[in-house]
Amino acid sequence: MIDLSFLNSFAESAFFWSALIFSFACSFTGLAAIRLSLKGEAVTSLMAVSTFTTVAGVSLFLISLPELFNVGFARDTAIALLVVGSIGTIIFARLFRMGK
Repeated sequence: MIDLSFLNSFAESAFFWSALIFSFACSFTGLAAIRLSLKGEAVTSLMAVSTFTTVAGVSLFLISLPELFNVGFARDTAIALLVVGSIGTIIFARLFRMGK
């Protein structure tokens, strides 16, 4: 029989390092979205805030995984943030389009 413990430990370490790199990428994207939201016009700011909401929701969902940090409340907060953020973006876009 083949010993699969090496494969399991490799998969766990690969998941951890990929999640860490993804977290750094999300933080870079979040900082870029904050900078864009403070500098642009209304539509650009809306796009940046929507991007930041998505990044924050994905990051919260990532830290809620039991393999990484197992923060219990982060999953519920991430789901609420993603749902409310997308609905808010759609409503604001419709109101902005009707205002012209």
